[in-house]
Amino acid sequence: MHSIGILAGGAACADLLAQALPPGLWERCRPACAGGMYDLLVVAPDWPVSRPVPPGLTCRALLLPGRLGPLAGDLEAGWVVSYGLTPRDSLTLSSLGQDGLCLALQREVVTLAGRSLEPQETPLRGFAGAEPELVLAWAGVMLLVGVPVEKLASYDT
Repeated sequence: MHSIGILAGGAACADLLAQALPPGLWERCRPACAGGMYDLLVVAPDWPVSRPVPPGLTCRALLLPGRLGPLAGDLEAGWVVSYGLTPRDSLTLSSLGQDGLCLALQREVVTLAGRSLEPQETPLRGFAGAEPELVLAWAGVMLLVGVPVEKLASYDT
């Protein structure tokens, strides 16, 4: 059972994760606190750039918006996976439109179980009107805890 910490500036990320993560997985999520040790630490897209991270945070995997990449230097993490809407991010969207979203793994992503996910694309459904970076945070959590990529395509929030 994986422990998941969340660093967020507001409630939007936690609200979407609470709604979209499968039961049992959401219950493993907690607000990240100083000295916390997590299998996965998620930095929400609304984390203020100027806000320092709580001291002593450690994690096996760090999932953060690519634009907040400098925060990775303030945290002890085994590996980092970035998400966002630029080609530099590990997780991004290759299409964003009325027909839905398409998740793109731009480079290899390693799960908490050590499984390698190769670059690929998969359609997502059920996120009409959701902020794209929040959807990417959800997808990152799902993938890193070991939900197969193909299951994301059939997951409906």
